[in-house]
Amino acid sequence: MNKSRKATLTVLSMIMAMVLSKGLGMVRSMCMAAVYGTGQEAIAFSTASRIPLSFFDLLFSASILGCFIPVYNSFKKKDGDAADIVHHAQQEADTFACIFLNFVLLLTGAVSVVGMLLAPQLIHLITPGLSDDTAALAAALLRIMFPMILFTASAYTLVGILQSKDSFFLPSMISAISNLGIILYFLFIDRMLGENSIYGLAIAYLIAWALQFLTLMVPLIKMRFPYRAYLDLKNPALRRAIKMTPPIMIGSWLAPIGMLTGTHFAAELSVSGSVTIFEYAININNILTGILTYGICNFTFPKLSRMNGTDPKAFSSTARSALLSAVAVVLPVMAAVFVLAEEGTAILYLRGAFTAEDTILTTQALRCFAIGMPAFCLTEMISRIMYARMSVRVPMISSLCGVAINLLSTAILVHTVSDNIHVGAVALGNSLGLITCALILCIVMIRSIPDIINRDFVFSLLKLILLSAAAFVVMSVIAHVIENSAVQSSLFINLGTCILVFVPAALLYLCGLRILSVRFH
Repeated sequence: MNKSRKATLTVLSMIMAMVLSKGLGMVRSMCMAAVYGTGQEAIAFSTASRIPLSFFDLLFSASILGCFIPVYNSFKKKDGDAADIVHHAQQEADTFACIFLNFVLLLTGAVSVVGMLLAPQLIHLITPGLSDDTAALAAALLRIMFPMILFTASAYTLVGILQSKDSFFLPSMISAISNLGIILYFLFIDRMLGENSIYGLAIAYLIAWALQFLTLMVPLIKMRFPYRAYLDLKNPALRRAIKMTPPIMIGSWLAPIGMLTGTHFAAELSVSGSVTIFEYAININNILTGILTYGICNFTFPKLSRMNGTDPKAFSSTARSALLSAVAVVLPVMAAVFVLAEEGTAILYLRGAFTAEDTILTTQALRCFAIGMPAFCLTEMISRIMYARMSVRVPMISSLCGVAINLLSTAILVHTVSDNIHVGAVALGNSLGLITCALILCIVMIRSIPDIINRDFVFSLLKLILLSAAAFVVMSVIAHVIENSAVQSSLFINLGTCILVFVPAALLYLCGLRILSVRFH
């Protein structure tokens, strides 16, 4: 099997693993809603579970992988080097990995202890509107779940090690494993615990996140990874990683701050349930963009890190291929979202208390989010290209600019045009922030990386845009002929409409790639 075909199959397997993870995540949410609804226990649990994961997203998620993978792979030598040189470099890399993992365990362990001690204060600070009983329950649950940070951070470090060793499938599956664990808890244990079941659910969440860490240890044990309980704060590689951490951490704030910004401004709208509508729309958007983007990003990042400084031509070629592959996937999906957003939203949510009006408002917001899909894709991919070169300032600056534009544009849109597009104004502000960030990254990338953009790349990109536009036209024409009203149709009719509209356009797009000889390298 040639390298190109193997790489394609690897990325596809990663994407399928992410699809499975997201699907199980939705089933987990459905189980939660069915058992606890929107009562006091559900509010307390939602509040408590969100806090440690928010801390992780803001402080650790991007910074762990963003600084670990480039430094770990900087030890790698070329295939042509002598065996003893390669072996020594691998020993140095694995020593750094042990030190880094132990440092992360120590740091997140300390954060967990502080979080558990200050649980009531954190609940009051972040959600001051809770009743005393709900706040007390939330604090008790938070004390149980705060150590999730420790397990998640250490699991992310193991993901970095495995991806650097060209093991991608299992790291992509860890969310599926934890989600499945929680679903099994709902099926077999929750009812047995009676009135204490909410505490059992908190323990199940903690165990599920611990399972992620334990699952990733299995392949490392099989690889005979030489783990040592060793911590050297003066290690030069660790210091390099720590030095990279603050800008990478800030560079990852665009998405979580965008979520907080959207929630804040959505609450100011006069539309009933606007905050919930915003969350439903951004959840669909995040699932689509995450599945489409992270498989390619996670596969390419370790390779780029190994190539940095050793083979500039291969680095540029690999980066070009990754960018074109990501764009080739996201553009037709963006077109499909514009055409089929209402049917998709109805399939997922239109039942029970979720009304036809809610579906229409969520559809508007989702279409506004879709405007930023290519920008999100480029932002994630170019940031990793920069991190692979150990260039961390540009992603940080572009992220801060994106946050500023998001805040400014959302404030303006909410107070000027929100009567016309409602929650879509908040979503559009989010997309404008992403577009700003992506433009800055594109400009700097083109200026700083030699030969990253060449004639073939430009022609391939233009072909992808042309084919995506053609797919959009085909879908629009078919949808107009069918004339389906998603909010008045059944689940099966909406599913059939999506298939009838999307499949011909997808076939046209794939055939077009072949006929126009679009090159991804």
